[in-house]
Amino acid sequence: MRWICRPAVPLLAAALAAACNTDFPNPFANRSRSLPPPTQAALVFGSDRYASRPGAGREAFALNEDGTGLTRLTYCTEVTPGCDTVELAPSSDRERVVVRRRIAGAGDESLVFVDLSRGVEAELLPATTRVSGIDWSPVEDVLVYSGAGEGGIDDLFRMDLNGQNQRPLTTTADTGERRPRVDPTGSVAVFEKIPASGKGQVWVFESSVRQLQLTGGGPGGEPLAGTTYWVGSDADPVFSPDGRLVAFRRLSAVIPQGLGSWDLLAVSSTTALPAAQVVASGPAFRGAPDWGPRGILFVETDAADGVSHLVVVQPDGSGRRVLTDAPAGFRISSPRWLR
Repeated sequence: MRWICRPAVPLLAAALAAACNTDFPNPFANRSRSLPPPTQAALVFGSDRYASRPGAGREAFALNEDGTGLTRLTYCTEVTPGCDTVELAPSSDRERVVVRRRIAGAGDESLVFVDLSRGVEAELLPATTRVSGIDWSPVEDVLVYSGAGEGGIDDLFRMDLNGQNQRPLTTTADTGERRPRVDPTGSVAVFEKIPASGKGQVWVFESSVRQLQLTGGGPGGEPLAGTTYWVGSDADPVFSPDGRLVAFRRLSAVIPQGLGSWDLLAVSSTTALPAAQVVASGPAFRGAPDWGPRGILFVETDAADGVSHLVVVQPDGSGRRVLTDAPAGFRISSPRWLR
C-alpha cells in the first residue's frame, strides 16, 4: 500500500490542473526569471559560484554527465531581498523543482515550488515550518519532507504538490526524524532518526507502525559544533536505483571545523542492521549523496585547500570522476540526478 498518496485521483487531478493553469491567480501567481534544464543535462545542484566573491546566495544550476554545459536555472538572488537555495528536489518531468529557500537575513527556510519552464513559483510552506529535508516522489506529484513537529523536534510529513492533504507520518516528541528520500516505487522512504541521547541512525519508513533500522551509527562521540550530529552519526540516506541498497554518510571526525569529515557507505535496504560497505572515505567533507544509474553523486570539500568538487563514484568506490569544482569559500550543494 502506498503511504505517500491518499487522495482520490479526480481530486488530485483537479488540484494539479488548477495549479498548472495560468488563468488562475492562486496559488501559483508569482513569476520569476528561470530556465528549465537543457535536454542533455543529467543533474542539478545549488551553488554561489556565479558570484564575484563567496557568500552570495546559492542558485540552481544544471550540468551534463561529462561536466560540460553548466547552466544557471534560477535568478532569485537578483530580486530584493535576495535568497539562498539550500536544497532542491526535481520532478520526474525535469521542468519543476521544489526548493528549500532562505530569504536574506532569515534563519529558517521556506518550501517553494518553482516551474522552471514558465518562471512561476509559489511558497508551499513558510519558514516557520522549519523544513529540514525534502523529496519529490518519482511516481506521483507528492512531496515528503521533514520539519518542526512534536515539541519542535523534526518529524516526517507528506503533502500534495498544491499544498493540500498535508499530514504527519511520524509524531515523536523526543526523537528527530528528518531528511526523507522516497524509494523508486514511491512506496516507502528512508530517513535519519536522531534519538534525544544518541547518534543519528538510518531507518526505512514503511508505515507509522512499521519501520526498519538499517544502521546504528559508528564509533566516536565528539559533537560537531553548530549541528545536531556527533562523531559516528549516520545521515542523508538515499535509495539505489533498484531500491535494494541505501547509501548514506557517516561523520568520522570534527575536522575541518564547521564541516567535519564524512565517509560514504552503503547497506542493504531490506535487512535489519546489515554490514556496511565503504564507498568513499578519508579526511574530507562529503555532502548528502544522490544515487542514480550513472553512480553515486556527492559534493566533496578538501580539508587542506577548501576546494569543493562535484564527484561521481560507482557503488564499490571505483570510477571516481570530478564533474566540476568551486574555489575555496564558494559552495556546491544538494546535487540531484535528473530522471
